Amino acid sequence: MEIKDNNNIEFSEKKQKKFSIREFGGAFGDWGTLIPFVIGYISIVGLSPASIFFSLGITNILMGVRYNLPLPVQPQKTIGTVALSQKWHPNLVISTGFGTGIIWIILGFSKKLNNLVKKVPIIAVRGIQLGLALILGWAALNLFIDDLLLGFISIVIILLLIKNKPVPSAIILTFMGIFIIFLNGTVYFSDIKLSIPIFDFQIPTWENFLIGMLVAGIAQLFLTLTNVMIATVALVRDLFPEKENAIDANSLAFNMGIMNTVIPFLGGMPLCHGSGGLAAQYAFGARTGGSMILEGIMEIFLGIFFSETLFLLFNEFPEAILGAMLIYTAFLLGKISLKNFKLKTFPIILISAFVCFLVNIALGFVVGLILFLIFKSKIEENSKLS
Repeated sequence: MEIKDNNNIEFSEKKQKKFSIREFGGAFGDWGTLIPFVIGYISIVGLSPASIFFSLGITNILMGVRYNLPLPVQPQKTIGTVALSQKWHPNLVISTGFGTGIIWIILGFSKKLNNLVKKVPIIAVRGIQLGLALILGWAALNLFIDDLLLGFISIVIILLLIKNKPVPSAIILTFMGIFIIFLNGTVYFSDIKLSIPIFDFQIPTWENFLIGMLVAGIAQLFLTLTNVMIATVALVRDLFPEKENAIDANSLAFNMGIMNTVIPFLGGMPLCHGSGGLAAQYAFGARTGGSMILEGIMEIFLGIFFSETLFLLFNEFPEAILGAMLIYTAFLLGKISLKNFKLKTFPIILISAFVCFLVNIALGFVVGLILFLIFKSKIEENSKLS
């Protein structure tokens, strides 16, 4: 994947200051995909904003210090999509995140991740991605119809700012939503105040662990194995060739294992690494771990001193704007699912996606995998002919 610098200036780790305006701008790069899930987790699921922002901040700072690379963490999208669309209980979310964390630690120590990644057929993964797009899109539409005019205005803003890299539409829409909240009088400026953070300490339960892993956790693991592991490692090598040996699939797995076995006890959302966050921060100017450290400091500051304000704002946040942001997120997921589109394999992807949408993601993945194995010889034969 190639990231072009608009200023046509080459930056190296030595030339780029670790803490600069450019690095601070890069810190906002991944907020376009982060914000919709954060708002959703707070307003729909009921997670504590203090817990979410504090755990995000700590994780970003530790990763920034360890790798000195813009390697931000993102919500686990399979778990997040299902949790928001089905309005999960907070404990179900953190128990599922804890389950993925245990498995990632085991895989991180196994040293056999690369072989495992190669054995997962990409067609089965594409089915999950399209299924996630359908699930999230349907949930987003139900939010969108809360105020069609505001929803369509939000969509227009997203479309106008798609190619405007310095100004992420999600940030503009977030400020617009907050402005509307004050305009409607549901929250007053006097409500903005420093407050003692309220952390939602949680203990994972076996029941929620099993339910969450069956419904979304297992599918999340396969999606992360293929999409995150391969793509993130490859992108680091492309953008930072001098650090090509700093990160591999096992180190990413171990990172995700540690963060997801600790964060649930703080009440934070399930997290993972991702090439999208790295690409976004790089595109906005990040070249060192300074961007992550700055982002982490900002998140901790918001979580500790303004958690009650964030809770008020996100609970009253206009559903139509959130719906518009999630519609765009669903569109991006769907677009990825159609990468390297082939008409002869599309029916398998489509069937798998509909099973994900109508039943659950785990069954959708199994159906896609079985269909791939049944038609594997024909698919490989067609690939050789083409």
